[in-house]
Amino acid sequence: MNKMRYFFACVLFICFFTLTAVVNAQPSQQEYNPITLEHFRQSLEHMRNGDYRSAINSSTIVISRDPRSSVAYVIRARAYFELSEYDKAIADCTQAIREDRRNAGAFVIRGNAHVQKGDRKRAIADWQSALRINPNIAEASHNIEVARAVSDD
Repeated sequence: MNKMRYFFACVLFICFFTLTAVVNAQPSQQEYNPITLEHFRQSLEHMRNGDYRSAINSSTIVISRDPRSSVAYVIRARAYFELSEYDKAIADCTQAIREDRRNAGAFVIRGNAHVQKGDRKRAIADWQSALRINPNIAEASHNIEVARAVSDD
């Protein structure tokens, strides 16, 4: 039982590091009007301040104006994750991946949501996908190690 608690504590601790990548994100390459850019900026600011509901609202506005914005889906997914709305986080990450198969952050967050739902196999698969995109994502490597250690019980 202590390994399980350690595992979840590690996952939650490491999830905070993912927030840094989300907060430093940039909108897609298309031209944005100033209103959309402002909502994108607001969603990032709300994430920094821990105001996840507002981040969801601002990200939703960006998505309604640019349904292909992988980054906006990831920001909203991260906010859902922080609110323990794991199914919504998984759905948004899946959409982000559809829009941009190279979005490593979407794989990391989706893996984190899967593990919170008790699905370590899917979590590990997502973290491995993130590492194939960017082998330097320490969170994904660490999460895989911890998940495998807990599975060896």
